[in-house]
Amino acid sequence: MTKKKLYRGILVLLAAGALSAAASAAQQGTEPTNLTADSLTYDTRTGLITAETNVRMEQGTGWVTGARATYNTKTEEGTVEGGVRAVRDDMNLSCDRLSGVGQDHWQASGSVSMTKADRTFTGPQVDYYPSQNDYILAASGGTITSADGTLTADRLEGWMKENRFVGTGSAHIVSPPRDLEGGGDRMEYFGSAEKPYVVLDGNAWVFQGNNMARSNHMTVYLSDDGSAVTE
Repeated sequence: MTKKKLYRGILVLLAAGALSAAASAAQQGTEPTNLTADSLTYDTRTGLITAETNVRMEQGTGWVTGARATYNTKTEEGTVEGGVRAVRDDMNLSCDRLSGVGQDHWQASGSVSMTKADRTFTGPQVDYYPSQNDYILAASGGTITSADGTLTADRLEGWMKENRFVGTGSAHIVSPPRDLEGGGDRMEYFGSAEKPYVVLDGNAWVFQGNNMARSNHMTVYLSDDGSAVTE
C-alpha cells in the first residue's frame, strides 16, 4: 500500500512535465502500478514517503525515473529530483526537479526540456496549472519549438487547449518553412484561429524574403502557402 501511495502521488507530476493532463485519479487506480528503488521509507507521523537511489515508477504507458522522490500523504506535496525523466503517451520530459501540490500546480525546473505532440519547450523553469485551461508559465523565459519554427522570449505563457502563446520581452519568432522572421517587445500567437496569426507590439518588425516591415503594432496572418500578410 505504501508503494501505491507513493507511486500515485508522484505519477500525477508526470502531467506537469508533459504540460498535458495525465489520466484521472480513477483511471490511474485501474492500471497496474510498480515502483522500484534501493531505499523506501514512510514516516507515519509526518505522512512523508521517500524513495531514494534508482527510483523508477511505472503505470500504464507512463513512467518516471529520478535519483530521489518524495510524497506527503497529508499535504499532497510531491517531488522527483536528480536527472528526472518522465514519459507518458505522446509526451516526454527531462529536468533536474519536478514538484507539485495536489493536481492544480506543478513545476519543472533545471534544464527543462518538454515535448508534447509536435511542440517542445526548453528553458530553466515552467509552471503548469491544468485547471486553468492547461495554462503554462515560463517566468524566466524559454523557447517553444514546432515544425513551423521557434518562439523565444524573456517570459513565456500559454493556454495549451487554445493553442495560444504570449511572449514578453525580446520576443522573437523564426519560421523557416515561411522564410519568416519577426520580433517585438511583446508577441501573441493564435494558432487555433481559422487563419493562424501573430500580433506584435512595441518595436515590431517582420522580415520575409526581401521584404521588411516595421511598426509599433503589427498583425501577421500566416497562410498555408507559406506567405505572410501583414496589417
